[in-house]
Amino acid sequence: MSHPLTPGDPRRVGPYHLVGRLGRGGMGQVFLGRSQGGRLVAVKLVNPELAEDTEFRRRFALEAEAARRVGGFYTAQVVDAGVDEDQPWLVTAYIPGPSLQQAVRAHGPLPCAALRVLGSGLAEGLAAIHKCGLVHRDLKPANVILADDGPRVIDFGIARALDSEHLTASAIGTPGFMSPEQCLGRETGPASDVFALGCVLVYAATGRSPYGQGNAVALHYRTVHEAPDLTGLPAELVPFLESCLSTAPERRPSVAEALELLAPDGTDPEWLPPGVSEMVRERREETKVLPTGEIPADTLGAPSGRDGTRWARRIALSAAACAALAAGVWGAVTWLGEPDGGGGADSAASGASPSGKPAGNPDDPCGIIDNGLIQKHQLVDTGSRGGHSGGGTTVASCRWQTAEFGDPDTDTEGFYTLAYGPGPVEAITDGRRSDPVDLSGIPGAKAYSNATETACEVAWPTSFGHATVFATEADNVLGGLDCEIVGRFAESVYARAPK
Repeated sequence: MSHPLTPGDPRRVGPYHLVGRLGRGGMGQVFLGRSQGGRLVAVKLVNPELAEDTEFRRRFALEAEAARRVGGFYTAQVVDAGVDEDQPWLVTAYIPGPSLQQAVRAHGPLPCAALRVLGSGLAEGLAAIHKCGLVHRDLKPANVILADDGPRVIDFGIARALDSEHLTASAIGTPGFMSPEQCLGRETGPASDVFALGCVLVYAATGRSPYGQGNAVALHYRTVHEAPDLTGLPAELVPFLESCLSTAPERRPSVAEALELLAPDGTDPEWLPPGVSEMVRERREETKVLPTGEIPADTLGAPSGRDGTRWARRIALSAAACAALAAGVWGAVTWLGEPDGGGGADSAASGASPSGKPAGNPDDPCGIIDNGLIQKHQLVDTGSRGGHSGGGTTVASCRWQTAEFGDPDTDTEGFYTLAYGPGPVEAITDGRRSDPVDLSGIPGAKAYSNATETACEVAWPTSFGHATVFATEADNVLGGLDCEIVGRFAESVYARAPK
């Protein structure tokens, strides 16, 4: 599902007109675009910090060229790339359907017949990738798109470009779907993709990873040292999945053997359950009403004058309200729009408040932002000023969308909020409990999380009252929000916030 472009988004990448936002991955932002001939495509725009990395650029150029050779019916083909641009980009075919992750979250596990179609399609897609000398290394439910005529594998040819000694290993692979050799930092090959295939099929059949929930360290440990949990699987698939999930790569079947074992008698044109088929139909219908060419600025949230101010405030209010509703933990909270004459994104990026005060004052939480903070914590924007009121108290706050947790390949990215007030905000009201995260770097700080582990709050005393960092993500069947991550963000904020 695409979302409207924001005022700061590009309108064109290479020869492609951008018409919406699809999400964010380890490499950068993903947009929905149209080719000059009118075909819909997915445009992946590389993050600026990666674009400045010489080793990444070298790997990206090699992998993009290799990926363009991948064919087959079950991959989203790479059709173009701009490897020498200031911000390199990669263009793939756009498949109008939900990801496997979105489908299972919305409608539950797939039936056995659908699992066979899914598994055989993914095996054939992996075979096409391996034939070109590539290894996917990040096959997961979010990288599988479901269409009427079978699944499609996306985002192949990216993991190796991200694999550099001076790039973080966390960007390569997804805990719960990584092979033991990946978890241990060893060489990976096609057998690693077969392991991921087994994990994806377990997820499709049960709604969970075979290695449970938890943070990356816990998932890596179970993957290397414990047997996978295969309860609830169709009995006929258990022996095959056990072999796929062997800790020894040489004991796993090849993708050709997997295809032979999983191949259905024939692909049922109605292979997807009714609810998921409806999701595919909705995605297809959405594309029929998208713009077909250049998009006037005044239709994309950038009108001028009084109407522009009103439009911008409406967007900010809607986004904040949606985030509060999705989190389900704010209680009776009212978000307040930016006052007339607010500084917007440009002033936030420069560290100035709407009133022109310098960064680090209790009236302007957005003033802490800088490029280092954006890169370190994978912030997607420069912050939305506002505030919230609860219990009769109104405090200043700033909210950032982040790819540091949640699922960056879908629309379930997380949010950080920083609030300054006379007392602790106590944003978590449902299932509030103390969290033992290490906050020794922030004097007097305390952390709290909720029972479902989808929210975390860190608060500490200041000269003017209290500062509170609050983080939320959508419910995630693969694991909750780790307060350790929020604690690290709070420590970064503490270094720049007023004391």
